[in-house]
Amino acid sequence: MRLADRQRACALALAACCGAASAAPQFRSLDVWVNGEPMDASALIVEDGGAFFAPATALAAWRLQPTDAPRTIDGAAHHSLQAWRPQLDARTQRLALTADASAFTAQVLSLAAVRNADPAMAGEASPGLALDYTLNTDRDRRSSVSSAFVDLRAFGLLPQGSLRQSGVLRAGSLPMAEGRLHRLDTAWRHANPDDMRRFNVGDTLSCGGDISPTLRFAGVQMLTDMSLQPEQITHPLPSVQGSAQVPSGVDLLINNRPAGSVSVGSGPFSLETLPALTGAGEIRIVQRDVQGIEQVRTVPYYTSPRLLREGLSDSCVEAGMLRLNYGLPSDQYQGRFAAASWRHGVSDTLTGVARVESGSAVNSVRLGLHWVPAQMGVVSVQTAHSQTEGVGMGQSLRVGVERVTTRYHLSANVETADERFRQTDGARAALRRVALFGGITLGETSWSAGGVWQRNATGTQTRVFTTTVQRRLGPDWQMGLSALQRDGQWSAALMLTRQLDRETSLATRVQAGENAGATVQAQRHEPDAGGMGWRVQAGSGQSRALGAVSWLGDHGRLELQAAQQAGNQEPAMRATFTGGVIWLGGMPVAGRALGDGVAAQIEVEGMPGVGVQLNRREVAVTDAQGRAWIFGLQPWQDNVVGISPDALPLDMLVSAPEIRLRPQAESVVKARFPARRTRAALVVVVQPNGEPIAPGSRARRDSDAGEGAPFAHKGQVFLSDLEDHNELRVEGPHGVCHVAFRAPAQGALQPRIGPLTCLAQGAS
Repeated sequence: MRLADRQRACALALAACCGAASAAPQFRSLDVWVNGEPMDASALIVEDGGAFFAPATALAAWRLQPTDAPRTIDGAAHHSLQAWRPQLDARTQRLALTADASAFTAQVLSLAAVRNADPAMAGEASPGLALDYTLNTDRDRRSSVSSAFVDLRAFGLLPQGSLRQSGVLRAGSLPMAEGRLHRLDTAWRHANPDDMRRFNVGDTLSCGGDISPTLRFAGVQMLTDMSLQPEQITHPLPSVQGSAQVPSGVDLLINNRPAGSVSVGSGPFSLETLPALTGAGEIRIVQRDVQGIEQVRTVPYYTSPRLLREGLSDSCVEAGMLRLNYGLPSDQYQGRFAAASWRHGVSDTLTGVARVESGSAVNSVRLGLHWVPAQMGVVSVQTAHSQTEGVGMGQSLRVGVERVTTRYHLSANVETADERFRQTDGARAALRRVALFGGITLGETSWSAGGVWQRNATGTQTRVFTTTVQRRLGPDWQMGLSALQRDGQWSAALMLTRQLDRETSLATRVQAGENAGATVQAQRHEPDAGGMGWRVQAGSGQSRALGAVSWLGDHGRLELQAAQQAGNQEPAMRATFTGGVIWLGGMPVAGRALGDGVAAQIEVEGMPGVGVQLNRREVAVTDAQGRAWIFGLQPWQDNVVGISPDALPLDMLVSAPEIRLRPQAESVVKARFPARRTRAALVVVVQPNGEPIAPGSRARRDSDAGEGAPFAHKGQVFLSDLEDHNELRVEGPHGVCHVAFRAPAQGALQPRIGPLTCLAQGAS
């Protein structure tokens, strides 16, 4: 007997022994129902003078909010049930309570928890090295140039940390001023996804965001990186709340598209972790109880990623030396740099931004806000003040408005700066800039147009106008028409594209005005799992003809190009090979380039020839050892990795055909699909009259859990995990019968046994 049951029995016995003489409260084991729903079949309820009391722990389990101060009974806190009009049925010992929705504690439910019930794995991370490289050779009639880009990284040295070094080596017909070996970036990066903090040392980019221009510098940087938890929605989401009298189901439709379903108990509820939303729209909440009564509510919303949720903040602190002319022969570090920025969600409709920057000659303060008034759109205001040595104080102002809906979008920005305003690197800002853009979608047609009027720091004026029309023509054709005018010069282009299959497309482009001409191109991309691709192009402009062939293999990608330019007698040639080398201990492994993604080594228990999928697209096949490399996994996000079960032998069982990996950035991980061989056979069973067992019947051994194995046509059933001697219980339209057989030797693959006669119990 469980401890709780013993306590309940002792309490009941004590109450019976004491009787009415002591006038003590009576302990009763009752079946408690609330609003017609069962709550506890054997709740220990106290009856005292016709009033009923329940332990505080029971009320918490039923989600009922106490209406009185706790009363200590037998050493435990109890609360009265009288507020919910208790009705006791003496015959069934059922205590019925009736409670309004407001009597229950609020529920906070997450749609993300419903969508992602299974946790993602980080994968087995090991220390190692990864080298990406791109070898390129260009040759034409006048020159020949070769280059090698290398990107070396060490990962797993410290938890969530990596060291990275990149550079370019050039050779051939180079200008005298250009160095042949050029370092690009050297940096150590550390990320902590638990608190969304990132720490960088070395070459990196400043984190000015939309309030300050991005600068390259070398130094130290500590910042909030919310991409480390991609499932967290950082911008405000509409509030979805409701109340249920009885347990109900809630369906959510966002802009008339299903977004998820969840079950709620009695009482008030709110839904969190909605799908990411931007712009204007509406949420429809369909609430349906067990009796089929349906309630529908509509909640309009406007939200933008420019805002932060109320109370949420991010920050950045950085310092070092500015880097100028990155990637050029004049690349250099010059001038100190320090900055701190902070962004905070004041409310769900207002976010404030502040940044302070200090350089060798320029110090500046920047303030801004993003505001959503009455769900109309986003109003952004930013102001900046700079103090420059030898120039004085300058200021700039930027005002912008933006509205995005499912059908159209509009944005307008006005920026002004005086002649003394300077950026932190000393650059001058445009004196005035006005930008206006908009677009609308009508059926299968999308229209967009925009214009920019700018007067730069030297007084030069620039005007740019553009318009674009895109329309889908049937299931395979796409049409695009665009026009551009810049400082009085105009051009227009018409493009028709047809998708022949998943990898192959055909495109035609005709351009009038500046750079007039016509071009026809056919292209086939390499399959993700590897193979050949090609591209052919012919035109009447500067590029008369181009041909390219490429191959994507397990060890990288090779592309060969030949182009004929107007005015040149000989074609220009280019060869490019991109690949990578990974070392995880032991021998290095040549493979595809890692890039900014993550690679994973997948093992399927020594099974060769098994297709491996990434996000349900086949990208690799296991080798003779049952291993395969897949590339392009997204860091800090859920990547669905699966295998093709149809490639496995029938006697091979896999516990899960798919797993979800969430690896850290700039790393290589390992993952294994647990699989095992089993003694399996196809068994044919017939009835005593010779008729096969009907399809849908079930065969089950005494040791089996669940419903057993289903029969197919002609009395066939596939059984796994066979023992030397097996006895089956067969249930179907014919009734129940039994059959026994011996399994073949362990080495036999997928044997066929039978036909066996299934007999009633006791028959011979």
